[in-house]
Amino acid sequence: IVLLPIYMQTVQGLAPLTTGLLLLPGGLVMGLLGPVVGRLYDRFGARALLVPGTVLTSVALWSATLLGVDSPAAQILVFHLLLSAGLAFVFTPLFTAGLGALPARLYSYGSAVFGATQQLAGAAGVALLVSVFSVRSAALVSSGVVGVEAVAGGVHAAFVVAACLSVAAIVGALFVRTPETEGAPAVH
Repeated sequence: IVLLPIYMQTVQGLAPLTTGLLLLPGGLVMGLLGPVVGRLYDRFGARALLVPGTVLTSVALWSATLLGVDSPAAQILVFHLLLSAGLAFVFTPLFTAGLGALPARLYSYGSAVFGATQQLAGAAGVALLVSVFSVRSAALVSSGVVGVEAVAGGVHAAFVVAACLSVAAIVGALFVRTPETEGAPAVH
């Protein structure tokens, strides 16, 4: 998500306002899906949402590897909508299942650990993908590719790495279980 505005403004030449307006629907999708995903979690459990959510996220990231210098704005919008929908089906079930596995007296600690882990993992992911982007762009520049094409090549390499990592998330989703709650049978 950090590289998308760079791609949109540097490669596509879009104005910041246009970039923001193209990213707005994805944010709305995530927000609007929150209550829906919560109800689905209560009905079907974590794994039933995590697996399709990680698959959708992976499909979105693999589709981002097709973005190029001449990609239309509609392609970018569809990618971001798919990514946002996939992430909506991942975050809520994952955090709910993780905290639900703890006794009530440890919720505050679990919440703090989840928040810190999310921030740390997010920072590490941004650092990794920006590094891949920078190294690939610099390699392209040193080989004679300049300007927009070098930036597009760097963004492409970063999306390939993100897409490859997303496959591991699908595998991990297969192992998440919905914790039992008092008075209710576990959903597995």
